[in-house]
Formats: sequence, structure tokens, C-alpha cells
Amino acid sequence: MVMEMSEAIREVELSKIRPNRFNPRLDVNGSGLNELAQSIREVGLLEPLIVRPMDNYYEVVVGERRFRASRMAGLRKVPVIIRDYTDDEVMELNLVENVQREDLNAVEKGNSCRQLLEKYPEKYPNEKSLALAIGVSETTLRNWLKLTSAPSELQKMVAPTQKIGVPRQEGKIDWDTALTITRKIKEPERQVEVARSIAEQPIYRRVARKVIQEVAKKPEKLVTEIVKEIVEAPYELPFRLKHMQPILKGIKTQTSRRGIPDPRIKVGAVIHGAVYEPNIAKLRIASIERKKLGDFTSEDAKREGGYTLEQFKEVWKDIHGEWNDKESVYIIHFERINSE
Repeated sequence: MVMEMSEAIREVELSKIRPNRFNPRLDVNGSGLNELAQSIREVGLLEPLIVRPMDNYYEVVVGERRFRASRMAGLRKVPVIIRDYTDDEVMELNLVENVQREDLNAVEKGNSCRQLLEKYPEKYPNEKSLALAIGVSETTLRNWLKLTSAPSELQKMVAPTQKIGVPRQEGKIDWDTALTITRKIKEPERQVEVARSIAEQPIYRRVARKVIQEVAKKPEKLVTEIVKEIVEAPYELPFRLKHMQPILKGIKTQTSRRGIPDPRIKVGAVIHGAVYEPNIAKLRIASIERKKLGDFTSEDAKREGGYTLEQFKEVWKDIHGEWNDKESVYIIHFERINSE
């Protein structure tokens, strides 16, 4: 090493710094990096990079995104802390840092784990030892590794943790859905087709799983047909068994939820009420309102299934654990309609 070591923060020319060769990220571009670059243009790089000295340059150890954003921002110099690390230490440090980051996806984490297992078998002789070293369960690590064997096109569709949900990032699926696809469907081309179909739809995991199951059971059927049938089918809103009779008798005409469970829940939509059976009754959504629990009235409680207000509070606590007057919930008002 030709450069002196110091724990002090110093300014180093950006042209003398190189990216981390062991960075596990598949994609470090995107709007998030642009936003970071804009912030750096306005206020500068507030947190120093951690780098290590090489023969005639420095290599980023911690702060890869800040380094790339600084280049985009046009900085000439950046603050750094210089430390001496071996390749092994850099890889392990990057992995431990990145498994905690929500902007890294499961495939990227799996690629880093595979590199550690292959390059350092003495330090990480098996998956269990590596899982223990980075602080995750052995099952989680194995799932990450399994995704690294998926078709590359499917791998690119796996969303970072922070992007999971609905509406999801366009063209992305969560890693658990991706894993289910690889387990249930054997043909790589069909895996990619199913992943792409799910990524293009604003559907929840439960619906995605149903699509995957049907595709696996009916290999002769077109994926597009299966997706269309399932996505366009009436939504099944789950209820507790004790609410089945109040619904059938027209006593229960509303249900309160912490969130709208599916985009198909909208005024005028016809859905299916479900308990153990998938369709105990056809229900038409009359209206949806947002209300604080503390504003619930005795009439609300009555429409929830013939309860008094105190009885409904106990039902809510039984389901959700607590009653918080300040919590806002969605109230879905519905009416039962006769089957044709």
C-alpha cells in the first residue's frame, strides 16, 4: 500500500476513487439515485465514504450509492475515511450492511451470499455458519440463494423490500412471489411469463399465489387466460364464521378494516363474502368511508352484526388486539343481493 492510513476525515479527489468490486447490486441507477445526487448538489456530501487504499487509487467500502450520486452531482472532491480491509472483510462488511438495507433485493443478497460461500469455504463452510455470521435465518439465506438460480429476466423483476406492496413498483414482484413461482413452475420460460403477468397487474399476494397455483395445475392453458379469469373474478372478502348468519339475514351490512384489502373493493362492485366456503353471499359495495374508531356510534355497531357499541369494541380488540379511539379505519358498507 502506497497511501498512508488515517481515521481522520479527509477530502479526496473523486477521480482517485473507484467503485466497490464486490458490490452486490444489480441496478444502482433510477430515480432514487437521481434524488440523492440532487440533494448532494444542494448541500454537499454530508456523510463521508469509507474507502480502502489500493495501488494507486481508493476503493469504496461503504457508501457506494453516495459515491455514484456524487459523480452524478459533479463533485470534484468528497470526504472519506481511509481504512485497511482485506477482500474478505470488504465482502463481509458489504453483505452485513446490505442485508439491513431495504433498497437491496433478495437476488442481490443471494449473489453476495453465494460469493462468500464459494470464495471463503474455510470461514463459511456451510449455509448455517454464514446465516449466523450475517444475522439471518438459515431458511431466509437458502431462499435468497435459490432465487439466484432463477432465470435472469425473473431476477430483474424482484423488487427491493421498500418497493413491495400495492401499488407496487411498475414491472416488479415481491421476492416471496418470485420464490413461489420457481418452486411451483418448472419451465423457465413459463416462470418468466407468469412473473411478467403478475408484475403488470395491481394484485395482492393472495391473488398472485392463486395465479401461480392455477398455472402449475394447468400447464396446457395460456398464462394470459388464467390471469384474466382470476383477476376479473369477483373479489372474495373474508369474514369470521360467526358473521355468516348475520350477513345472510341482512343484519350485518358493514365491515370495518384497517385498510382496503384489494383495488376491486370500490363503490358499485359486486364481491363475494367468504368464510370457509368461497361464496356465502354476493355483496354489492354501497359506499366506503373513513372514520376514527372513537367516532363509531351505536348504529355503526349494530350494522357490524347486531352488536352494541361495547360489544363491538370487544370484537375489534379480539381481532386486532386493541381499541384506539384515534385510529382511522375504512368502513365498507354493503348490501346482500340475490343470486341470479
